[in-house]
Amino acid sequence: MIMKRIAIKLTLIVSLAVLLGGCGFKDIDKRFFVLAMGIDAPDEGKSGYKITLRLAIPSPKIEPGAAQTQVETIHASTIAEALRLLKSHVDKELDFGHCKLYLLGEGLVKSDYTDSLRWISRRRDVSNIAYIAIGKPDAKTILNINPPAERFPGNTIFLLFGKDGTQSSYIVSVYMFDFMRRVDERGMDPIMPIMRKEKNGYVVAKLGLLDKSKLVLTLNPRETEMYNQIRNHYKKSTVTAKIKGDTLVISVDQINSHYKIVKERDGYVLKMKLNIGGIFEEAPGGIYDQDWKELEKAFNTQVAAEAKSLLVKVQKAGVDPFGFGLRYRATHAGIPQTWKDWESIYPQLKFEVQVDVDIEGSGLTR
Repeated sequence: MIMKRIAIKLTLIVSLAVLLGGCGFKDIDKRFFVLAMGIDAPDEGKSGYKITLRLAIPSPKIEPGAAQTQVETIHASTIAEALRLLKSHVDKELDFGHCKLYLLGEGLVKSDYTDSLRWISRRRDVSNIAYIAIGKPDAKTILNINPPAERFPGNTIFLLFGKDGTQSSYIVSVYMFDFMRRVDERGMDPIMPIMRKEKNGYVVAKLGLLDKSKLVLTLNPRETEMYNQIRNHYKKSTVTAKIKGDTLVISVDQINSHYKIVKERDGYVLKMKLNIGGIFEEAPGGIYDQDWKELEKAFNTQVAAEAKSLLVKVQKAGVDPFGFGLRYRATHAGIPQTWKDWESIYPQLKFEVQVDVDIEGSGLTR
């Protein structure tokens, strides 16, 4: 009886060993970690996609210029086919678990990005906290850049869009999960930062506004900063006013915005209030002795006009990156008619912007 039990246990152990031997695990030295993936429209006269991968090459050195990467580009009818073809170009398994950036080429985004998004959303090893951006003129050009200051593969991308490195009011980081949420949500449209090449590095200073299928409007750097201030309450930014021929700049220390959509006799009005506090970063001499109340009034008027101009520009483009429609849906009955009402309200919506600037100091000099 005892021998029979032992035989059964041995049989089970051998069976488990056989199953473990067939698993798909591969050691780190047999993997290529994808740092960034670019998806471009095909060359003229072709169909499908042009896929570019930036792969990390492990190195014991961690110093500026020591980062080593390998860039592979291939054209195929589908994204899935392109990745399988790329596997025949490298000697290791492709791993997307550490991919921090998915870059869509400007040409692709201007036509239709929905098919590429379907692949990204379905792929099981795509991280939802990866960043997504537009590559200008295309994703391949951007991914072929090897910044000389990069300490380890992909470090520049992490520092650019994360909060550990540069903190710029012109950079709007967009996570994959937020982008996909905006694409599916009624009352809020997707956005993407635009990366372009400059010398041996990247520049991110503009924001692309998209509808549910393509790029419809590009904001300039100042408009991008204003979007960041209104939508994200970005503190490390500036506001500018021109007073008596002099340009005055305030470094923002605190900022918040509130708005409500009100129905009035002549239609709906979005009333927004923007509160800003900070100190002078650039101003003419003798600013300490001037009447700051008058200066604040000038800032209030000019910043309000700038904010309203942005809201009207976005409205005319037919997109809603601020999520005004989502607020309307949340504060009205949850029925299909509510969304239909908003679709007729938004194109005719009026904007009233009130800005309250509080000058807290004149800086180190008076």
